[in-house]
Amino acid sequence: MRNGGGGALPRALPRRWRGVRCTVVASFLFLASHGVGAFEAWPPQAEWHIERGVVAPWAPAKTSLPPDRGLAGKSLRFTAKRVEGPEPLACAVARYEFVLTPAPGLFQGSLPPPAEQAARALGIAHLPLLSLRVSCDGGIFDYHLIASGRALLGLDNVVWTLTRAAAADSPEATTVDLLRRHMTGDMAFNPASVARKRAYLTAGLRGAIADWFKRPRPQDEAPPINGDPFTDSQEYPERFVAGRARIDGTRASVPIRFGDGSRDWEVEVLLLREGSNWRVDDLRYPGGATLRGLLPPGSS
Repeated sequence: MRNGGGGALPRALPRRWRGVRCTVVASFLFLASHGVGAFEAWPPQAEWHIERGVVAPWAPAKTSLPPDRGLAGKSLRFTAKRVEGPEPLACAVARYEFVLTPAPGLFQGSLPPPAEQAARALGIAHLPLLSLRVSCDGGIFDYHLIASGRALLGLDNVVWTLTRAAAADSPEATTVDLLRRHMTGDMAFNPASVARKRAYLTAGLRGAIADWFKRPRPQDEAPPINGDPFTDSQEYPERFVAGRARIDGTRASVPIRFGDGSRDWEVEVLLLREGSNWRVDDLRYPGGATLRGLLPPGSS
């Protein structure tokens, strides 16, 4: 169960993977429950360039690379309502969500076993991946984010590499980058996990968390934070939708809708402009409790 406001966050449980089919069905339900009027989703607005294609590992033996179908060298852009680009990737009524994908779920479950080995042969160094799932009138397309600014797309018997053009810094982009870093690694609340995300956190929040870890606690008492404060979860989420930022000068907030296959919940990410970059400064949970509020009084 999630933090209801004011109480301790629940203890985070080990990550559990569900079948690919269940994840896709849950994605449809998740998107349908947050349609127009209920949640204004943020489209990942940066432009992507389609580079080379290689024969997919699930292709029949002796398959040669087919014609590029006019994809190589073309650009792709995700807008609020549609995907602009070459066929068959261009589509209307586009909806976007980010899905945490283990090796067996990559390319909608098409990798031959062992899936981890097949994934690494494609240059995927770290698993699981965060994938951008685009659902629209042309079907479902998964863009697997293998690194910051790089993605893989499976189409028929070809795996395409895409690179992202330089994008302007935004509160939404910073939040998504933080969650990609967080959800594809150790999500436990400990110094090593927080250190992996320090580039996305303000100096003030980093200091407050460091002070919290230094604070002595009785061994027989549960700490005030004993779950995952970045996703406010007991069982780690499997997907999320980023909402549009509300900006007020040097401060901004980004609503995030998380889901774990059976339920969904919202966390508000609060950001501060430090120099030329947006950084996460706090998180607000349902009921009004905040991460900083759970940290010791007088922290940075």
